[in-house]
Amino acid sequence: MPKRLRRCKECGEYTLRTDKCPHCGGELEVPHPHRFSPEDPYGEYRRRMKRRVWEKKFGSPAGGSSE
Repeated sequence: MPKRLRRCKECGEYTLRTDKCPHCGGELEVPHPHRFSPEDPYGEYRRRMKRRVWEKKFGSPAGGSSE
């Protein structure tokens, strides 16, 4: 069954429309999370990017080694 519920990125309202928000005319997105797979092919890259963002924002962790 396809996911039909959409959420507006601008105002946060939910709708069944697929083109634009009926309240503010904003862009819509699917509010459901992606499926989880234990064999995550992109997990290493996602964790590496998350680490880079963290280090850029807060600096490297004390005693930790960065790649």
